[in-house]
Amino acid sequence: MSTTTQDHSGGLARRSVSPLEVGAQSVANIAPSAVIAFGPGVMAASAGNGAWFSFLIGTVIILLVALSVASIARRRAGAGSLYVLARPPLGPTGSFITGWALFLGVVAIASGSLAGAGFFASQFLGNLNVTLFAGTTGQIILDVALLAVAVYLAITSVRLSARVSATLEVISITVIVIVLSIVLVKSGNVFDSNQLTLSGATLDGMVFAVVLAILGFVGFESAAALGEESQDPFRAIPRAVLGSAILAGILYIFATYAQVAAFQGGAATLAKSGSPMDDLATHYGLSGFLPILNLGFTASFFAVVVACINVGARLLFSWGNDGLAPAWFGKVHPEHRTPARAVYTIIPLVILPVIVVLMAGAAPLAATTYIDTVGVFGYMVAYILVCIAAPLFLKKVNAKGVATAWVIGLLGAAPLVYVFYRNVLPVPPSPLNTLPYYFAAFLVAGIAAFLVLKARKPEVAERAGTFADDAPVAG
Repeated sequence: MSTTTQDHSGGLARRSVSPLEVGAQSVANIAPSAVIAFGPGVMAASAGNGAWFSFLIGTVIILLVALSVASIARRRAGAGSLYVLARPPLGPTGSFITGWALFLGVVAIASGSLAGAGFFASQFLGNLNVTLFAGTTGQIILDVALLAVAVYLAITSVRLSARVSATLEVISITVIVIVLSIVLVKSGNVFDSNQLTLSGATLDGMVFAVVLAILGFVGFESAAALGEESQDPFRAIPRAVLGSAILAGILYIFATYAQVAAFQGGAATLAKSGSPMDDLATHYGLSGFLPILNLGFTASFFAVVVACINVGARLLFSWGNDGLAPAWFGKVHPEHRTPARAVYTIIPLVILPVIVVLMAGAAPLAATTYIDTVGVFGYMVAYILVCIAAPLFLKKVNAKGVATAWVIGLLGAAPLVYVFYRNVLPVPPSPLNTLPYYFAAFLVAGIAAFLVLKARKPEVAERAGTFADDAPVAG
């Protein structure tokens, strides 16, 4: 691999983002508070007392993926995140498929998270006796308003958006941990034997819940989208990728265990709760925390929206510079030096699914689950390809640890393939049974478009994933 020294930023604010802000991007995209708000309850519906164990499995899988991502990110960086990391080992076609799957993931996760942000914003306003936005129309108005703010932050400064999102997330996590610690102690069920022995949990149920567990981690790699803007990309990005995954895993396991243990009736009661943290706070005399909790959940879901827009816009920006998309996408804002045109393009892709699902009668958090599930399939495909790419990449650059990378990569990819399979067979209940096929249709459509481009303009398709920098290699 040759050393690349020229400026590939395309006008982005090159080497302007500090390592702390790089880490903030990944934490903001994961948004643990948002996951804690609804994830444990949804997982308990299928995994029961094994919900925390499903999160443990998900944590191990994601850490294996994170190690694969980091092994490439130490040597290659670019605005296209996993799209540019996959180019050297997988070639232009593999690079595009990785990027397209990731793009589907970030758009869907942004959309589903917007529905979650609107719901908890409505809950927060309800705590203040403002009920104007409680209905479907009110939810959509809130979603549009929140999206407008997210777009403003994404265009104004990636540094500002990362700082704001991460600060709000840290405050929210702190409040959540305090509340859950109190209710766990008050419940008198600190050592929950039903959970510790996985009583009543089935293998199928826990495996099915793993896809939702993985959903809780998606975006841990989003720091890689700042490869052009990071001050020290070859160190800051791998650290952010691994650190954010570890932090989220610890929080999820604790939060899930505490919620199941604190609910009277355990996992079954938790699964029926429309807003578990609100119910727990109220039951244990902590209703004074409700406005803070709901505001924190709003901020956390909102942080996901901003972070996903940042990643999606930089993918479009990279495609514009590679020639795979109109060059219009590859232009930056003259003042803020952000991919503003790409950001504007993402707006309808984010808001339309929310409107359609809410208008179809789904509750806001149900909309979050449905839309986000489509998104997590996109992330899973991208993660599988990167797990395969990592050892091939190390071999290509004559680096050490190829055999270890193969073990890590296969151990990371195999469970993802199995989890996807178990979300198709046995057939889950409607509408979950249709979600993998929606994703597959979008994935195939994008791949078909690329293959057409490759047949008609092979020299253009060949540039896929080349808008990147490589770390200097001795010798």
